[in-house]
This record gives sequence, C-alpha cells and structure tokens, in this order.
Amino acid sequence: MSEPVFVNHAHVFPPDINPQATPPRLIQLLDACAIDEAVCFAPFPYQCDNKGIEPNEWLAGELPKYAGRLRGFGTIDFRLDDVHDQVRRIKNLGLVGLKLHPNSQRFSILSERAFEVYAAASELRMFITFHTGVHASRLADTRVIDFDEVGLRFPELKFSMEHVGGYHFFNEALAVLFNHVPPPWETGKSNVFAGLASVFTTHVNRFWHLSRERLLELVAQIGAEQCIFGLDFPYNLERETMIGLETIRGMGLSETETAGILGGNLRRQLQLLADG
Repeated sequence: MSEPVFVNHAHVFPPDINPQATPPRLIQLLDACAIDEAVCFAPFPYQCDNKGIEPNEWLAGELPKYAGRLRGFGTIDFRLDDVHDQVRRIKNLGLVGLKLHPNSQRFSILSERAFEVYAAASELRMFITFHTGVHASRLADTRVIDFDEVGLRFPELKFSMEHVGGYHFFNEALAVLFNHVPPPWETGKSNVFAGLASVFTTHVNRFWHLSRERLLELVAQIGAEQCIFGLDFPYNLERETMIGLETIRGMGLSETETAGILGGNLRRQLQLLADG
C-alpha cells in the first residue's frame, strides 16, 4: 500500500475574493489527482484590504470543515509593527506554519521586522514556506542567497525555499540548501528544504521551470529528504499537478525517496515541530 500523498503550497481564498480558489475547489483538485492532504495558505493581508476579512481567522474557521484533508499556514501583515504578536495569534488559531512572500509582500528578507517574525516562528516551532525567485520586485530585497543568512541566524527554524529560486536563481538556491546539509563526516539534519512547486512545466510559470536534469542534481546534492512537493494552487490546476506528480514518480528514485518528496518529508517535519 502506497503512503498517503501530502502536499504543500495551496493558496485559498473566500469566494468573494477568488471564487476559483476556494477550499472546496482545492478539495476537488486533490480528489482528481489522488492527493490525500494539503497545506493551504491564508490570503495575504493586502489581498483582503477593504473586504472585511481577517485572513488568518478566516482560514482557521474553514479548516474544521475539511478535517484530515487540509492544514493551514497563516500570513503576516508586514505593514504593522506587531509582527511577533501576529505569529503568536496565528499559532493560537491552530495554524501550523507561515507563508511568507518577500516579493509580493514588499519586505526585505534580512530586515529587522522579518527577523522578528523568524525569531517568533522559531520560538513557537512553526514551519515557514518562503517564495524564492523573480517576482516583479526589487531583487536587492529578495536575493535568494540571503536565505543562507536566515538559516545561520535562526538555526532551529525550519523553512522551505519554494520554486528553488526558479529558472534564474536555481544555483543560488542550491548553494543555500547545500550549505545547510551537514557534510558526511558530521551528524545532524538540515532545517532548510527545497519546495518543488511550479517547477515542472514550461506552459505555465516557465520562469520557475526546472529541468529534469536540475531536479536530479538537486536530489543528488542535498538528498531527497530535503525536498517537498507543492501545488501552487490555483496557479496550477489538475493538468499541471498531474505533470508534477508524474515527473517525481518518473525520476528513477527509490520508493522511499519518492514517498518522502510526495508527503513523508513534510509530514515528518510538521510532526517534529508539533512534538516539541
């Protein structure tokens, strides 16, 4: 019997913000693609402006309807000063991690306010999923190589680098990931993960596409245990999701490695955080 498929990186919205990206629509995709469970993200605060919606509270209220299928990550409003308290409120809502998008949220990865968030997430044992790669923003604020500093300053923080830097910054992302994998002569585990979302196709999001050769090199250098499959729903739908699943299953990895990428790695890290 194959292990359950558990995927990261689904953006969900109330129907009056995006009727094509609601939790029921995500469940429809999961069923169509034989996916058991997914991590979904609250909308970014700026997406809820003038809507009368608090994004984290909205998501926390939705999740009980989909128990066993959806887990939630919250988002931070970097326009406000109380970011440490925001992280604590998200934790208290029962959300298990954070989704941060430095590019679209317009914050510097190495800013003091961002450090407050990372410190709080580390203290409260929450996973962070970061967007990495070009996204129409100031590159000086979102340099992929700077995630190395995040990992060094917050060694207990577990986080994923989604899109693995994308087409343009894959090598920088690989350098960061590899730098946090202990060499063979040392013990320990890396807390920095490669988020494999939107990297499998050229007809959608070509700017994040990673070739099969790059994916194989990624696994060869950092290990399959550091890779986590993601949807990037609703920007990828059933067709793109099936291409991604088929790509991972067709890479010639062992059953254990494949099962880890398609759920085992993410489940293990979230359970480790929950166990304290």
